[in-house]
Amino acid sequence: MLPVQVPNARETVVHTKPLARSQGHLEIVRDHQADLDGTTAVRQFGEVRFSLVDGGSRELIRPGRLIDQSEGYLRVCRPLAGEIWVFQDGRHAVVRDPEFVCYDSLRPYKIVMPEPFRMATLLFPHRLMGLTPKDTELLTARSCTGSEGLGALMSNLLVGLAKHSGKVGTAIELLGGSVAGLAAAFYAERMRSLAADADAGRQALMLSIQAFIRDRLADPDLTPAVVAQRHNVSLRYLQKIFQEHNISPARWIRDERLARCRAELADPGLDHLSIAAVGERSGFYGPSHFSRLFRDRYGITPREFRKQRNTNQAGPTNGPEPVSPTSGKATQ
Repeated sequence: MLPVQVPNARETVVHTKPLARSQGHLEIVRDHQADLDGTTAVRQFGEVRFSLVDGGSRELIRPGRLIDQSEGYLRVCRPLAGEIWVFQDGRHAVVRDPEFVCYDSLRPYKIVMPEPFRMATLLFPHRLMGLTPKDTELLTARSCTGSEGLGALMSNLLVGLAKHSGKVGTAIELLGGSVAGLAAAFYAERMRSLAADADAGRQALMLSIQAFIRDRLADPDLTPAVVAQRHNVSLRYLQKIFQEHNISPARWIRDERLARCRAELADPGLDHLSIAAVGERSGFYGPSHFSRLFRDRYGITPREFRKQRNTNQAGPTNGPEPVSPTSGKATQ
């Protein structure tokens, strides 16, 4: 799995009455995070939000005057039935099962469902994906095949979440991290195939580096120098591309390790592991060192975090929420 930084959160299931399958329904999207009309279920996995939407023909419009340029989101949509048309950034895409498409919350868009439909969607904050609004201009309103490679994994993931997400009761943060990791890997590959200039190529490299690091968090010898060498770039260039996200590679590696540890400590299914073992699984060798870093990050020791979770199963942890790895202050 590819865990990423996600806050402590609990799953939510929402049931609403689907829209009648009527002709011509127009919906103005005033809040990109709000549930669309016809949403029949919502599940929150950390910062990743999954929704099922069911309804008749309609248009969704997000006008520029309603966009406040706050935190940006990328929404990935996969039709389970019917057809979806997405218009954004001077392009349009028409997708049917098993294809999928994405659009960005920070620019105007129009979504058309010309017939009764059922749709699975995933909503990702830009910072969780390591993307900027400029990066997503290359990705939006483009049909993505769901029949091969990482595209098939993404497409099948959306189908699987539609069928089984309501039955997931443990390891919620880890699942959210894995979903975001797969999406990041897919869009890194997608950007490489679409890259037309150096900026896009650099962002594709960044996503590839992040996936490489997440796969090797248990390796205590994983350092920025090793990452740079494996990607055939200088250490200085590696630091430069991380600096664009206001963080250093060393800090990003450490924060990803701590995020994985926090997710494992939050999972009752891993209570058989000692605190030291949890740290070692993410590359922290030395319980005192691990405990100090964890306390500095989250304001509570690993042991206290686990104990607090065990005594507060009915609600989220009361400890402070961490800063996303891609939004923290750069350190060397």
